[in-house]
Amino acid sequence: MNLKHLFLAVAALAVSYTAEAQNNKSFADEHLSLSGYLQGGYSWDSGSNPETTFYLKRARISLTGNAPKEKFDYRLQVDMAGSPKICDLYFRYKPSPAFGMQLGQFKLPFAIENDIYGPTKFEFIDYSYITTFFARNNAEYDGIASTGRDLGFQVYGSFGEADGYNTWSYNLGVFNGAGINGKDHNSSKDIIGRIIYKPSKELSFTASYMYAETDIKVDNEAITREYVESPRWSVGGIYDNKSLLIRSEYAKAEFGDTQLESFYAMGGYKFNGPWGVYARYEFLKHDHSNNDTRNLDRITLAGVYKPYDFLRIQINYSYTMTRRDANTTGLNLMVTTIF
Repeated sequence: MNLKHLFLAVAALAVSYTAEAQNNKSFADEHLSLSGYLQGGYSWDSGSNPETTFYLKRARISLTGNAPKEKFDYRLQVDMAGSPKICDLYFRYKPSPAFGMQLGQFKLPFAIENDIYGPTKFEFIDYSYITTFFARNNAEYDGIASTGRDLGFQVYGSFGEADGYNTWSYNLGVFNGAGINGKDHNSSKDIIGRIIYKPSKELSFTASYMYAETDIKVDNEAITREYVESPRWSVGGIYDNKSLLIRSEYAKAEFGDTQLESFYAMGGYKFNGPWGVYARYEFLKHDHSNNDTRNLDRITLAGVYKPYDFLRIQINYSYTMTRRDANTTGLNLMVTTIF
């Protein structure tokens, strides 16, 4: 189904809802929502091929809705930056806080940042190495760059109610492992699980595991594929009291004969008002390679200014170090408008 047909289907659905809304004017207000955001900016880096450019990072439109009593909801999100594509298209049924089901295309519940911290609230312009390389946001190692998403099914929920929060949360899902907007190439599936333990309102610990297979093209012309096991896991923690934020995570992964490990630690402070400042250190270690430029250490300093609910301005300074002294400096300014 292409985007034209999809929007026609959504329009027909909206018309049917409109007919019902004529009998109950509050229906659309309560059960349908159209929103979106734009992200773009200017970046500079001092790499071997220095680049300065204006860019459009994301241009997303979302249609969300729910059925009466909010046990059932859905979301359609389209990104118009670059080649238009469907990012999210899923349906959820949650009869109780402790148990819900989700079917469709959505963010993988792996590690901390990928599905918990969305782009309009994330403290940095670029996600950590763990999110980028381990949660299928980059195709360098396992051949899939799918904005951290896949087609599949998961169960999820939270329980152990305390003082305004739940002590335990979980996700367990099965996914194609082939990326977004396409069918699977084999009969195996990816299995992903995550547990979050929250001993207090401000503190939480996470552990996640993904069993996957890496798709390696042996002959590009014949599109011959070789599948090798690609398990990965992560552990991390978060402290957030709405002003002070500390977050850290460690992860390991195998991509055939290649092994990766990564770590980050970040901290920051949200002032009373529109300002926030943050800093992050992280590394990515790559074995079985003589190319030391793949072993990276990066420091990022970030400032966030949000004068209005619909406007967010971010500036990032980064310094990336390699063992071959091919160090690079980067400066990135991004503006987010939300509607």
